[in-house]
Amino acid sequence: MRNVLFLLAACFLLGGCNMLPEPGSLIQAPKSASATTLDNESIQSVAKKYLPKGTTLLTANAPVSEDSVLYSDLNGDGQEEVIVLYQSKNTTDQVGMFVLEKQKGNWKKVFAKKGLGYDVSWASSSDITGDGKRDLLVGWKIGSSAGNILEIYSWGNEGLKQLTKVNYHILEAIQIQDEQKTRLAVWKKDVNDIYDIQLLKWENGSLIADEEHYPTYFPKVVDYYKSRVDRVPDASYYWYHLADAQLKSNHPEQALNSIEQGMMLKIVVPSFNQFTELHEKIEKELREYGSSDIQYEVRDVGITLDIPKEIARYITIEEENIPMDGYAVSVYISPEEKKDLLFTIEIYSKDMYSPESDSKLEKIAENDRYIYFAKRNNEEINLSGLDAEAKDIYEQSFAFVDKMIANVRPGLIYPSFSSLEESEAIKLINEAANKYWYVTSGGNLAGEMETFTLDELEYRYMGSDIDTRDKLNAFLGESYTSSVIQSYISRVNIINHNSKLAQPNADGGSLVNHEKAIVIGMQDNSNEKEFDLKAPLGTSFYYEFVHVVFTKTKDGWRISSDIGTF
Repeated sequence: MRNVLFLLAACFLLGGCNMLPEPGSLIQAPKSASATTLDNESIQSVAKKYLPKGTTLLTANAPVSEDSVLYSDLNGDGQEEVIVLYQSKNTTDQVGMFVLEKQKGNWKKVFAKKGLGYDVSWASSSDITGDGKRDLLVGWKIGSSAGNILEIYSWGNEGLKQLTKVNYHILEAIQIQDEQKTRLAVWKKDVNDIYDIQLLKWENGSLIADEEHYPTYFPKVVDYYKSRVDRVPDASYYWYHLADAQLKSNHPEQALNSIEQGMMLKIVVPSFNQFTELHEKIEKELREYGSSDIQYEVRDVGITLDIPKEIARYITIEEENIPMDGYAVSVYISPEEKKDLLFTIEIYSKDMYSPESDSKLEKIAENDRYIYFAKRNNEEINLSGLDAEAKDIYEQSFAFVDKMIANVRPGLIYPSFSSLEESEAIKLINEAANKYWYVTSGGNLAGEMETFTLDELEYRYMGSDIDTRDKLNAFLGESYTSSVIQSYISRVNIINHNSKLAQPNADGGSLVNHEKAIVIGMQDNSNEKEFDLKAPLGTSFYYEFVHVVFTKTKDGWRISSDIGTF
């Protein structure tokens, strides 16, 4: 049965099935130019002709992209302009950028700008203003404490014109589902790892807070501060910022727990008055809820739960993989330190689920791809030792179980969003994984496969497109650093035989669907980025955890994780 399920999943994976609907992608890193782009010219060569004397090409620190010469249609005429980033050869802290436009068959420099700092921290294009044309975003690194300055340019009647500047330490370009206009998530460092975080949109000639979409973005901020609270639980300032993020995520019941936890600790910053003001704001929000249920989204699996307001602040929700390539969302009650399971929602892909005859699962929903089950906790919960208030909360929660299960449904409340940096990383990781499996399969093996035996091991000659060291290096070099390519060739025993490359005769494959991976963590060290991802197996909700490292090289961003390890 497992073999059959494996084959089915593989078929669906190769067919490119989507797990969940994704927002329309209107933001992009400007594409890396190739020799066949824009009238078959070598854009690298063109760009170098226009470099200021004594400078060389430079790749931006974010988002991860493939090269230092970029292009994007900035004026909306259907032809891409070329954006070139550079730095001084002698003084590396002198940087700048310029834009080339093709006019009557010839390239012309139409815009140039010396950098405000000592490095290019960001370079991308997206529709910030919502007018249907791409705007140019360039960030300059000022310093570790000062952070960066983002400049936003829009093409008007007189060419590129600066719209505004934004200071930041961490930046995300955000595309919200069904929205044309790109948002900016701006993280400004306060102290240590505390940030003032804003979600901004362009409106009436300036960037303003996009409060309407706070519940879409701020769950990511909640995850950030939860990780800090877990690491340092006695730091009141983490609890304060966690409560603020939870309130902006439209979860005042969670925010109330967090702010009260913070107020029991030693308060230095923010001030006690700030704690009190936030506490009052949270209580006001809860009162405005009235008797309405609190809605919980589980974004990874695309379901919504309704939790009665009376017990909402005592509910915790946890997620995990389960056997048969399923995914479990468990609902716990915990009015005190004691935590007990109420019920679990289990989700399976139809293509990978095999019904169990003695199953205790209760089917509650189904769509064309997934089956949703509820599993109640039928074990008796010991309430001895609890005070009267805690016992009352338990009794209420038991009474609400049927209602909560009945209201579990596929679908989300708030629109989903995509982050440019994360989307670019996932795209590059997926391309790199595909290159690995292409090489593992032997490349373009036209006609009858040629094999031979050497040292009692059967080899096959590799396809004509990768049958020399130069061809293989060039193919893998589009995704990986040179050092990991050479290490891989040695590790998998690719050899040169009769002037052609050959590999041990074996096949392979993977169910890991990198294309639908979810970034759950990122560490940015300027010239190196580490991404932690959850990647589903085929079309299931069963995830494998993947760690991938990118390194900035002279050719742009390349993966430096060992080939075949993700």
